[in-house]
Amino acid sequence: MTTPHRNLILVWTICLALIGIAAGVRISQSLSEQKLPYSDISVSIGKPLSTEKSFYGSKESSTASGAGKASPSASPAVPAISARAYLAGNVATGKILLEKNSGTALPVASMSKLITAFAATDMLPASTTITITPEELNVASDTSRLAAGESFTMGELLYPLLMNSSNVAAEALASSSDRSKFLESMKSYAWEVGMPKTYFADPSGLSPQNVSTARDFFALARYLYRSRPDILAITRIKASSVSTTTEHGAHNFTNIHPFVRDPDFLGGKTGHTPEARDTMLTIMDIGGQPVAIVVIASDDRKKDTALIIEKVIKMPGQ
Repeated sequence: MTTPHRNLILVWTICLALIGIAAGVRISQSLSEQKLPYSDISVSIGKPLSTEKSFYGSKESSTASGAGKASPSASPAVPAISARAYLAGNVATGKILLEKNSGTALPVASMSKLITAFAATDMLPASTTITITPEELNVASDTSRLAAGESFTMGELLYPLLMNSSNVAAEALASSSDRSKFLESMKSYAWEVGMPKTYFADPSGLSPQNVSTARDFFALARYLYRSRPDILAITRIKASSVSTTTEHGAHNFTNIHPFVRDPDFLGGKTGHTPEARDTMLTIMDIGGQPVAIVVIASDDRKKDTALIIEKVIKMPGQ
């Protein structure tokens, strides 16, 4: 090949190279000016979408602002029963419906007076005259306002004993003959009724040594309901009056049981001492069935009993 031909080919090669370079630059510029269809998504990588930010932000804000607050739809907390021991059972059938620490022996306070009434009616005729002595007034005061020198029949003293929970009446009944024999009679009665863990140190229940269990008092409630309707009837009387006589002044005895005005109340007995706290036996007609509720070592015997009654009512078959 001659030199002129070579020079011509070289020139054309250089020209073609220059044209290619220029075309590549134009294509690159054209592509950089176009908006790719996925460019918006690529820009948002690593950042929450506006809807996601709003959703999570709202949720986190709600959680923070509502921390420690109950949801409007959440059920309210169920009140707790404060009694250290309790039991509910059908006194007609003997079926226990619910219980807690029912076998634990604890001070029972004036619930003891139910056994005092049993012993008194067994040992003394109803017409027996009993005179209140100054010594019998040395016990803790009560609302019966019995006075020294006043004389009542044994039958009359059962009303302040069981309605007012009179400590004076309890001591007068126990001291009407032989006090030690009276207490032995109370203990014997407890065994007869079916109260093996029960012990009595006095007739009133003021002694913290007067102890029993919820199960023992359920046995007592069954006996009371089936065999001593006379005593049970007195415990549900709202009020009773004794007129002035030559032997005693006038007295109004008021029942202090908190359920005494409830039409379903069948009877029962309260108690309270610092050691025993609140105690109470309550027999109620629940769905046509006689149910005994025993609470011992309670902070609020009325409230606890009401809570237990509510639980019993909600039970299947009640």
